[in-house]
Amino acid sequence: MSLKLHKVTVEDFDIMMDHANIYPPGDDLVGPPTPFFWPVTSQAEAQERLQLHMTKQKSRFLGDRTATYLKVTDEKTQEIVSIARWHYYPNGFSYEDAIGWEIHSPVEGQPLPKGMNVDLHNFILMERDLERKNWIVNNEPCWILMHLVTRGSQRGRGAAGMLIAWGVGKAKVDGVPVYLEASALAKPLYERYGFRQIGNLLELDLRAHGVDMDIAMAKMGILPPKVDL
Repeated sequence: MSLKLHKVTVEDFDIMMDHANIYPPGDDLVGPPTPFFWPVTSQAEAQERLQLHMTKQKSRFLGDRTATYLKVTDEKTQEIVSIARWHYYPNGFSYEDAIGWEIHSPVEGQPLPKGMNVDLHNFILMERDLERKNWIVNNEPCWILMHLVTRGSQRGRGAAGMLIAWGVGKAKVDGVPVYLEASALAKPLYERYGFRQIGNLLELDLRAHGVDMDIAMAKMGILPPKVDL
């Protein structure tokens, strides 16, 4: 098998940012929900989106001590085909500490791209993270998978499974719960690694933010025998 798991290095962010220059528009490592609220059809659009996304990811890589960034590479071509961001919270997840890393806030003199629905982006991630107090065990150590994306052209090769298994293994060794939120399409993948839905779906009405639809996320986890929700 030519796919291998590695930790991301700071230099990898420049490599991933260059994907918009060498692959078709959108065949990059911009993770959900960004492609949903900011679709691209041209190379210029893809470059702009990838620049913003990877700049924020690089900042988090350098500054968020809870985060572990992983990549899967094709050892034959040296391409990065998939990445994930796992978080370990020794004292439990804190919305107040984490949300600033997730949302985009206006900076004077640095306007956000016109193609990006910033309100929708922030709404989805704020609602997702606020809901965690209602289903994640409070003030207890845990692992959370917050970001996983595989380039569209590389899906079906098993890269995502390698990234999921890493975090599941860490949580098992530590004897702590592991959590994530999944779309309907992704839910069966996570179930193959032992995740089960916890409680009801998180359902969001997006109409106030410019999109005429509802979306739903499954709250999922693998809990040690001693943990009861």
